[in-house]
Amino acid sequence: MSYTKNLAKYAAGLKYQDLPEEVVEQAKLLTLHTLGVALAASVTGQGKDAIALGKAFGGRNGEAVLVGDGSKVSCVQAGFVNGTLADILDWEDCSWTGHPSSGAIPAALAVGEWIKASGKEYITSVVAGYELYERIAMAVQPSAAWSFLDKGWGLTSWVVYASAIPAAKLLKLNEEQMENVIGMAGALTPISNSKVHLTKTNFYHYQWGINCMNGIVAALIAARGINPMPDFLDGEQGSYAMSLSDKCADEWYNKNLGQDYLIMETYFKHWPTNMWINQPLDGIDAIMRKHNVKAEDVEQIIVTPEMEFRMAYRPGGYGSIVEAEFSIPYCIAVLMHEPEPGPNWYTEEKFKDPKILELAGRVTAEGPVQGLNDAFIQFRAGTYPYVTVEVKTKDGRCFKQDVPFPKGHPQNRMTVDEFKDRFRRAASFALNHDKIEKAIDKIMKLEEVKDISEISDLVHV
Repeated sequence: MSYTKNLAKYAAGLKYQDLPEEVVEQAKLLTLHTLGVALAASVTGQGKDAIALGKAFGGRNGEAVLVGDGSKVSCVQAGFVNGTLADILDWEDCSWTGHPSSGAIPAALAVGEWIKASGKEYITSVVAGYELYERIAMAVQPSAAWSFLDKGWGLTSWVVYASAIPAAKLLKLNEEQMENVIGMAGALTPISNSKVHLTKTNFYHYQWGINCMNGIVAALIAARGINPMPDFLDGEQGSYAMSLSDKCADEWYNKNLGQDYLIMETYFKHWPTNMWINQPLDGIDAIMRKHNVKAEDVEQIIVTPEMEFRMAYRPGGYGSIVEAEFSIPYCIAVLMHEPEPGPNWYTEEKFKDPKILELAGRVTAEGPVQGLNDAFIQFRAGTYPYVTVEVKTKDGRCFKQDVPFPKGHPQNRMTVDEFKDRFRRAASFALNHDKIEKAIDKIMKLEEVKDISEISDLVHV
């Protein structure tokens, strides 16, 4: 049996009763976390633009709700909007290869709401999406010799599988149809390029929504029926050839499928920043809490090691959300001035605030440069770059904090109560207290939900 057919068989045949208890719990936490950060993003300028686009593109045919807004559009356009919202604050999950939650959760909720799926059906679809997405994405990772900043890297591309598979699963597609979905998702995978990353354009966030939308489209086409697209992942013309990669590790396609649930390797970001900035923020937060250090006390902050491409300092101000959330100096400075995270960190006023920029200028890095590609290799191997933060104060004190793993990493997991608190904080920008608590209760009891629209009704004003 081909790799493609085996994956299609697994996804089409997966049943809720197959899932271990901890995997079900993980799917619920992913839903809670992703909806929280999408709610927070819905009040940003880009979030409002995405919602307006969703209404313009999708009309009002009432299939699925827009997070934070409440309007109902087609499930395809809900995927575009909610997938974009999930990534705007860079606060969602991190897998070994990207942010599958920005595809899986919005797609499963949109299609699930449209067809009135149960909570158990929703959970099963999300797990199927994660298990196929992660294996396909890992199979096509380029070698260490690949210069991804020159040639591009499919970080925002493979997520199309994370949305296509849950949508197909909820539509109850059979094995052949699921195989067609795998093929169409691969054909719809966009060719990424390094300029989107290097320019720090906010279009980066739209890429996640576009791929969420495209995954749903692939599932809908397959459901209508097309000539077979067999074995798309297999052979020399397989998907890796379209994924900006110089190799294909075929063994990943079936690696412990149905035994090791890669959804359990998810890293949930504790802070709304790029993943490699969370550790420095953990360190600063710990020092502030332990030693009552304030922004005005700081003489110098030293981060070790220096993370490649993450020390950008803009004394004249930051030009985009992406530029700010990918900058260790900015994120440390805004945390020290405003310790509670959220969209409040990423406003035009904050980007040019003299107090924040002055403190950001006091943030430096020491030690050898930690390459991004090497950092991902460590993440996939179960280890992680070891970060130390040192704060020197104007009155001569010095505090150090080691951060082996960021909060939310599989080896430094958040507790369920911490997940709930992070949801409360993120959702507070869009929902009132009563609705927040109802949403938490409903999501944490997803397996009891008869119609997933019960969740959709709780994620907007």
